[in-house]
Amino acid sequence: MTKLSVVIPTFNESSTGKFLKILEVYKKFPHVQVVVSDGGSTDDTIEVARNSNAKLVHVETMSRAERINHGVEKADGELILLNHPRSLLTHEGVDYLIQNAHNLNWGGFTHVFDHEHPFLKFTSWYSNEIRCKRRGILYLDHCKFARKEYMKSACPLPNVDIFEDTILSSRLKQIAGLPTLLPYKSTTSAIRFQKNGMFKQGLLNQYLKLAFYFGSDHRRMNKLYEKSSPLNAKYDD
Repeated sequence: MTKLSVVIPTFNESSTGKFLKILEVYKKFPHVQVVVSDGGSTDDTIEVARNSNAKLVHVETMSRAERINHGVEKADGELILLNHPRSLLTHEGVDYLIQNAHNLNWGGFTHVFDHEHPFLKFTSWYSNEIRCKRRGILYLDHCKFARKEYMKSACPLPNVDIFEDTILSSRLKQIAGLPTLLPYKSTTSAIRFQKNGMFKQGLLNQYLKLAFYFGSDHRRMNKLYEKSSPLNAKYDD
């Protein structure tokens, strides 16, 4: 039985260069199943995936939740890892997951950004110490993992355009309690903060969290989130 399956939900990933680096990490682990669940990329993302050993799944959707659903459906490892397409794990972190797959319920990696800034350090600290350890919520850029039976019980996720990672965390927490935060790093792209401005992006993120809490329309929220930096989805209207 495969110990680890990795699901990468992609959409036009060439701009940051992270996707190719992510696939390079898993080349050192030939027994790891890698599933690339693509939402209709128009750049070379699909070609890059085909040139790797990954299983490619095509899902014509702007919903990352649907990409995750289809990827998880194809995953057969004892442990399923959702690797954010702009977050890079270390070889040591992946190896730890493989060696300890039978001892882990669900969790994620310690969040850091690939850019130095006091505001980003605070954001990562809050993500790790407050949101994860105290509230039990892990965003996708922590590269969350769960035992296959827990992940498949929590999925399929609703067909939403944003905050699918919050919904998934809530479901996993109900199934298996608080997550485990591993000390190995998930180094994620700070491209939104760099492009839109640190505090502007930070305020937008907080506004969207409140909007989600009060039940705002998910498509409208994601259109606002993706407006300046269409990384997860691209809307024509």
